[in-house]
Amino acid sequence: MGKKSKKSKKAKQSCSVLLWHKTFIKRIRQRFGLSKYQMLWITFGKGLLIGYVLAFLVHR
Repeated sequence: MGKKSKKSKKAKQSCSVLLWHKTFIKRIRQRFGLSKYQMLWITFGKGLLIGYVLAFLVHR
């Protein structure tokens, strides 16, 4: 009589994408021998670079 909660298809897909992304990043870290801290700095630098390029293109 109680309703069973079912995960929606979208929620299942987002979990699988999240799992794929975590596994992919872990493999990249191991392949290049990077620590989590180094990956954070690389990501930060990448964000700055992309932000700078986008700002340059928008204000052109």
